[in-house]
Amino acid sequence: MKVLMAAALLSTFTFAHAEGTHEFNGNVALTTDYMYRGFTQSNEGPAISGGLDYGHVSGFYAGVWASSIEFNPSTDNASSIEVDVYAGFGGGFGDSGVSYDVGGLYYLYPEQNEDVGASYDFFELYGRLGYSFNDMVSTGLYLAYSPDFYGETGTGIYVAANLDLALSQGFGVSFNIGNQDVDDANTNYTHWSAGVSKEVGAFGFDMTYYDMFNANEDCGVDTDICDGVVFTVSSSW
Repeated sequence: MKVLMAAALLSTFTFAHAEGTHEFNGNVALTTDYMYRGFTQSNEGPAISGGLDYGHVSGFYAGVWASSIEFNPSTDNASSIEVDVYAGFGGGFGDSGVSYDVGGLYYLYPEQNEDVGASYDFFELYGRLGYSFNDMVSTGLYLAYSPDFYGETGTGIYVAANLDLALSQGFGVSFNIGNQDVDDANTNYTHWSAGVSKEVGAFGFDMTYYDMFNANEDCGVDTDICDGVVFTVSSSW
């Protein structure tokens, strides 16, 4: 089933806490295709994004992130921007290597004309457990729940896992797999991705391949909306 999904950056969400009481961070990115849980959010075109985060030494954090998108551009219900507002609490368990993160995220599509279609806006609760084996290998499990998912399609549940490898010379390799289930939309699909990244000074460069296990069935005729190679350049401070 071909479904246009909302977008986010949370499948492998982490937050770096300050050594002091407060910390503010910013980030910007330019990508050749904005992918979210296996589907393009920018109609297979480039997207620009940026965000601001606040963190407290207690583990509390809050932030806002926005990206250009391209939803239904030829209709009266189009949207070209997404804004995500989130807050949560994260931390670790001593020197065990185990980390946790719980919070809530609200997706906003301010340009959408709700008079001609179901609302794109929706809310999710999320939680993540991570484990670092050493300085090179880390993994995590992620769960998100929405009482009324994108397009007012009912209960949505998303489960994902990731494996990240930190290599020498600023290189990294990542693997992700996730399953999205939406009750009222009769949608259940599994997607995966594998990527390589490189840090160069203040910039990060990433090349990731996205796909589904059954692209013909999950994506419909146009399989391009859920598979392909995506290049991203980003910077944070």
